[in-house]
Amino acid sequence: MGDRLVVMTAQRTGALADSVVPLPDEPRHELTWLGMTAAFVGALAFLLLIPPGWSRLDHLWAEDGARFMVDAVRSPVLENLVDPYGGYLHALPRLVAQLVALLPIEWTAAGFAICAAVLRASIALITFAASKPYLRSAPLRFALAALVVVLPAGNSETLNNMANLHWFLLYGAFWALLWRNAPRVPIALFVVLAALSSPLVFVLAPIALVRLFQPRRVVPIAFLGALVVQGLTMVFASRTPYSHDAVDPVQVFLASLLRVPVVAFTGSERVSQFYPAQGNLLILAALLAAAVPIAAGLRFGDRAGRTLLLVAGAYSVIVVVACLVLNWSAALQVQAPEAVMAGQRYSIAPCLFLFTAIFVGLDATPARTWERVVVMGSRYLIGLLVVVSIFAHLRVPKTVLTGIPWDESLARARANCAAGAPEARLEHEPQDWFFVVPCESVR
Repeated sequence: MGDRLVVMTAQRTGALADSVVPLPDEPRHELTWLGMTAAFVGALAFLLLIPPGWSRLDHLWAEDGARFMVDAVRSPVLENLVDPYGGYLHALPRLVAQLVALLPIEWTAAGFAICAAVLRASIALITFAASKPYLRSAPLRFALAALVVVLPAGNSETLNNMANLHWFLLYGAFWALLWRNAPRVPIALFVVLAALSSPLVFVLAPIALVRLFQPRRVVPIAFLGALVVQGLTMVFASRTPYSHDAVDPVQVFLASLLRVPVVAFTGSERVSQFYPAQGNLLILAALLAAAVPIAAGLRFGDRAGRTLLLVAGAYSVIVVVACLVLNWSAALQVQAPEAVMAGQRYSIAPCLFLFTAIFVGLDATPARTWERVVVMGSRYLIGLLVVVSIFAHLRVPKTVLTGIPWDESLARARANCAAGAPEARLEHEPQDWFFVVPCESVR
């Protein structure tokens, strides 16, 4: 009797899990791979050839040089992979640094930029494939996946560098865990590297636990194993806080609203123009634009859609609040100059989660209801806002990186070594960042 009860409980739990994380239909592989390849190439072209992306090919950013590259040059591979920085592991950036270190040093900046673009484009493909059981509309799935690449908030500070890729890895791991018929080995490897590279992946543990009650458990088991390793590292590693300013709950609330619904529709750069003039009306408008399709999704969606909508919405709130609270400083206040440009990276994953909730609502509304008129209006409005934001971002007259190019920094280091300096000092972006390696490394 007891064994029968256990079996029945397991069956009911599995059925409930299946209703929340459904299994997508098997795709037509030939057409799917052709389309995926074309989308992948297009995503890479966008990331690398827009003006800010082009400048990344000759500018090295922050920890890509001063932490990951210098450690790849100076330390053994295994020692690097288990060495925490900022209080957590960075397995994927360190692996990329080891690969880039094998290239001629002139290619360092381009190597990091191309690897980061390849990984981000891959996350977009995972999003498209994994969202199939939740979004019936292929155009909406394509649009959601495309946002991983074209989201304006993701194409300034975080564009084409490994130091900030973990904001996209969090979102990619979210979809990888929901993708039930994913290719096991590559996706298991992806979630392991994501868990070993991001301090925020713990929010995804409930999804992994639900997936344990379904077939194809390799991916969630691999993810949870890596999560344990990252967790133990964070317990024992030290972290230097950005500041010791007291957290202001009201400012955190306002900053969260600016950095997610408003930035999602306008981009970070435009907030500093709109918010001083429009004030909280801008926040109310953004909340309304997001609330209409979300409400429609809660009304018309099935169990899987409603669950995804609620989970994605919750993650949007949790991630942005956690980022602000854990890294709070006076520079993050909404009255600060340029409003949300400090810590611009905090908007990326929350905006992608918010758009996930919005798109589920847009997709769930029935075709023959008066509500469809309202939701279709919201769809076109949201699409228009995002497209305008993207084009406004592309029309920025100067690239984000205006400091010393990598080839110039390398030439200076070589000149100093030729003049007798014992080590090479390699300056890079942002201002006042540099790292030091033996002169043999730059010859």
